[in-house]
Amino acid sequence: MYENELLETGKKALTHAQKLGADEAEIFLYVEKQTSVQFVSGIFASRSGAIKGLKGSIIRMAEPWIKKKGLPKVTSGVKAGVGVRAIINKAIGFSSVSSIEEKKVLEMVEAAVRIAKVRPPDSHWVSLPSFKEPQGEGGVFDKKVLEANVESLLEHCVDGCTVIADYDKRINQALGSVSTLVATKAILNTNGVEATDKGTAFMASFYVKAKSGSEEVSGGDFLLSRRYTEDLRPIALSASRCTVENFGKKALSQKYVGPVVFENISWNELFSVIFTYGISAFNVQENRSVLKGKLRRQVASSFLSIIDDGTLPDGIGTSKFDDEGVPRQSTTIIEKGVLQSFLYDNYTAKRENRESTGNANRKGWATPAYANQPSISPSNLMLKPSKGDLHDLISELKDGVLVRGSLIGASHSNVVTGDFSVTAENAFKIENGEVAYPIKACTVAGNLYEALNNVVAIGGDLKMFEKVICPSIIVDKIVVST
Repeated sequence: MYENELLETGKKALTHAQKLGADEAEIFLYVEKQTSVQFVSGIFASRSGAIKGLKGSIIRMAEPWIKKKGLPKVTSGVKAGVGVRAIINKAIGFSSVSSIEEKKVLEMVEAAVRIAKVRPPDSHWVSLPSFKEPQGEGGVFDKKVLEANVESLLEHCVDGCTVIADYDKRINQALGSVSTLVATKAILNTNGVEATDKGTAFMASFYVKAKSGSEEVSGGDFLLSRRYTEDLRPIALSASRCTVENFGKKALSQKYVGPVVFENISWNELFSVIFTYGISAFNVQENRSVLKGKLRRQVASSFLSIIDDGTLPDGIGTSKFDDEGVPRQSTTIIEKGVLQSFLYDNYTAKRENRESTGNANRKGWATPAYANQPSISPSNLMLKPSKGDLHDLISELKDGVLVRGSLIGASHSNVVTGDFSVTAENAFKIENGEVAYPIKACTVAGNLYEALNNVVAIGGDLKMFEKVICPSIIVDKIVVST
C-alpha cells in the first residue's frame, strides 16, 4: 500500500537534491487514512426532564427506541505529504508539502536547498543516520482495520451507548467515538537509508453524564489498539461504572497528605507529560532536565523499572524504524531505581558520539507528521508492572485517597522541575482498605521526581496509551485538598 510509489518518488527527490548541491538530504513521505465516527445517544431527550406532560410521557415510553437514535458525526479523509531536509555546510533547510505528487516534491527539495544556503551552520550537526537492519518486525497491520466501514463503526457506537443507557436510569447522556487509522511511511537519505513501514490503529472511547437531583457527574473510558476490536461493550460498561460511582460526593474534612492510589489513566497523564520531557537527551543537553548528571545514580524506588520498547508486539508506538529511518529498539531507562539511559534521536546521539536509541518522532499535535522535523519522543514507554489490580492496591491502605480518570491541568505541569498541581473530579476516600465515599473536585499536588522515590506499590493492570504503557500505582506524600 503506497510503499513502492513512495520509494520511487523519494529516490528521485534525493537525486534532485544532490544535483542542486546538497551535501546530504533526507526525504520523509507519509500517507494516512483516518475514519472517525461519533454518536451522541438520544437518551438525554427522554431523561433530561425538559419535556413535560403527555409528550414527555410518550417519549419516556419510547425510550428503548430513542436510546438507539442520536446524532452521528462522520469524518474521513486521507493526509499525504512529504518533508525534506537538505544540509549544506552543516546548515539545515527544511520544507514540506501536503502532496506526494512528484512535481511538488521536487519543488520542496528546491525550497529546502534554498533555505539551507541562507541559514547559519549548526555546530552540533554531524550527519544524517546510515542504514541499519531493523531489530523488530515492524508495525502491526490489521486488514480488518483497513476494511472497516462507517456503518460498522457507527454500530459500535450505538451498541456501546445502548449498553450505557441500560446501565443506570440516572444516566442521561452518552457519547461514543470510534476511529480507525491506516498509515504508510517511507524515509530515504543520501547515507543509504531506504526504509518503509505501515501500520494500523483502532481507537474507541465512551463518555457518560448522569444526574440525580441537583448532582451531576461524568466519567468515561477508552481503548487504543493496533487491531480491530470486535466487542466494545466492556469499555462502555466501564465508562458507566466510572460515572455513577461518583454520586454522593463529600468534601475532605481537612487537607490530606499521604499515600494516593493513582489509577493507570490518572498516573499516565502526569507521567507522560513530565517524565518523557525529562528523559529527552535534547532537554538534558540543553540543561532543561533535573535528571542531568544522574546517570548510574538512584533516582527512584528500588523496585521501579522503566523501559522504552519500540519493538513491543502490538505496541501503539511499535514500528520497524523511527522517523529518521533508525531501527526501533528496547532501551532500559530505569532499572531497579537506577537511571540507565536517556532517549536519543540521531542529532542528539551524535552530539555525544553515541548511537541513536531510535526515538525520532515527527507527529505533532496540530500538524501532520510530514510537516515537522524530527524530535525525541518515546515509542512504548512502559513502567514495568508488578501484580494485582486497582482493588488490590486500594486494599493495602488503611487511610488514603484514590484518584481515577482524567486530571484537569496535567498538561500545564512544570516539565522542568516536575511539580504538578491538578484537579481530580473522580477521586475517592479510602478507609480500612475500601472505598468509603467519592470526594468533591479536589486539588492533587506533588512533584513527579519525588513521587518516583515515594512509590509504595505498583499494580499489574497495564493500560496502553499513545506513548506510555503503565499500571495503577500507589505514591506516598501526595497532597490532596478540597
